[in-house]
Amino acid sequence: MSAAWAILQGGRMRRRGRLRHRALAAILRGTMRQAGYEIEIKLRVDDIAAVRRRLRGIGARGSGRVHEANVVFDTADASLRGRGMLLRLRAERPAGNGPGLKGRGEPRALLDAWFFPPRGRQRAVVTLKAPPLDAAMRGTGDARVPHGPRGPYKVRREIEFVVPDSRAFRELLAALGFGPKFYYEKIRTTYRLPRVRGVEITLDETPVGAYLELEGTPAGIDRARRALGYRPGDAILLSYGEIFAAHCRERRLTARDMLFDAGKKRSSGFARR
Repeated sequence: MSAAWAILQGGRMRRRGRLRHRALAAILRGTMRQAGYEIEIKLRVDDIAAVRRRLRGIGARGSGRVHEANVVFDTADASLRGRGMLLRLRAERPAGNGPGLKGRGEPRALLDAWFFPPRGRQRAVVTLKAPPLDAAMRGTGDARVPHGPRGPYKVRREIEFVVPDSRAFRELLAALGFGPKFYYEKIRTTYRLPRVRGVEITLDETPVGAYLELEGTPAGIDRARRALGYRPGDAILLSYGEIFAAHCRERRLTARDMLFDAGKKRSSGFARR
């Protein structure tokens, strides 16, 4: 192959890549126009046992603890992150006796063996999130945009759907130029309040602390927050990726993945600078 022909082919491949990303971006924008709005806040939990007692005291009904594994996908130049969007795959299973994955090996490899098994199929939930809406956007008069009696809330468009084969879907994303960029785990317990409509409460145990997540209508979120003894100023509007990055900056750690240690002497995403 001549040098001129190689340059020509390289140019064609780059143009195809740009067209492919533009086409996918158009699909994503169209999908988000059909999505509903997610309204939520997080609340820091300093004492998990006390919060569980408080939940029981206000009549909350909890489900079993679930181990969640999440993988965030993006392009090599982080085009989705640059636009404030998120594309995520999530797999779930009963939490068992403890957090994290058991076994020897690099944390991502252990997670991949469960999440993207070479044999069989793993069900996964695909989530696409638009950039969070700021206060100015919520004041545009659009009747579809949720309004609350008081803030703050994190509001963004979201669409979710289930895929029966996570490995096949990962291959599809790879063909479109998307790869895994950030892995994170948590143990989640979901609660509902029979006397408070319009809100779902989750208690998330993560490698960087525990958090309550309240999702629903602004009125339902406010009622649940007050019932749990929190003030409006306690609301956290950060994603778990942002919480993890802040945790690492404060401790001078290199942020990679937010994974449980599982009792092994390995980094699990943490490394000293």
